[in-house]
Amino acid sequence: MLRQDSILRLQTNLQAIERAQRQISSGLKVERMSDDPTAGSEVIRLSSSLRAIDQYRRNVRAADGRAATAETAVNSLSTTLDRAVELAISQASGTATAATRLATKAEVDQLLGFAVGLGNTKFGDTWIFAGNRGTEAPFQVPPTVTDPFTALRDALGDPVDPSGNPRIEIGDGVTIAPNPNGTAVFLDTGALEALRDLSTALGANDVAGITAAQSALQSAGREVQSVLGGLGAVSGQLQNTSDNLEAMEQTVLLLRSDLRDVEIEEAISELSGRQTAYQAAMLATSRVLGQSLADYLR
Repeated sequence: MLRQDSILRLQTNLQAIERAQRQISSGLKVERMSDDPTAGSEVIRLSSSLRAIDQYRRNVRAADGRAATAETAVNSLSTTLDRAVELAISQASGTATAATRLATKAEVDQLLGFAVGLGNTKFGDTWIFAGNRGTEAPFQVPPTVTDPFTALRDALGDPVDPSGNPRIEIGDGVTIAPNPNGTAVFLDTGALEALRDLSTALGANDVAGITAAQSALQSAGREVQSVLGGLGAVSGQLQNTSDNLEAMEQTVLLLRSDLRDVEIEEAISELSGRQTAYQAAMLATSRVLGQSLADYLR
């Protein structure tokens, strides 16, 4: 019984030494569930949370990229409308002639084509203003003044405006639409229609039509500015979310470290103590194993 007890103590001390050495080499005090089932379960849960946070951060970056791309396009649209207003004012004056208006029409047509191109802005492989149909270019320059600007068609071949706002998950149960669809930006604001109206009026040398188009362009410009404000709010929300995820990640990392990681100084001290205990156990065992039953009975 003494021998068995001594051997058991030696084995226990050897296991403790091996565990301390493993902790020092790995820097972890919980490598397996058997090391500490309670702490191990919590470490698994925290690691899962870290993976989710990392995915949310990637989603935030993707959403921020879409929002920034959309903001650049909408800002360019606003600049385009401002230029069109300047042209309308200059050609509505008494000094303008049919020739100057016709020449100005060519520039307005270029502005219209540029605005349509902005509506077909892509982020990666996706047309960001196409709504739920991001694999298709949403806009076209109409062949006639009566044709629609939308390039999308339904199952029957009829034109349909871009619709839907794809959302991206940026938190647990939290989603965001990074940018509005093309209908809200280019059609509901009246931007494309006002540019076309100005082009038509210039081509017809219609002063009243030019003045009306000027008013429509100014109204469209205000609407586009409102869209820009909404995109700015989205960018602010994404920045706040990114900051919150960063803080959350640091908190979870600290909690996991407290449960899983070992303090090297503490582990070295424990290893030294285990080695001392093992040496003492070896000495005691050598004495026990050197005794016979007769020695023990004496």
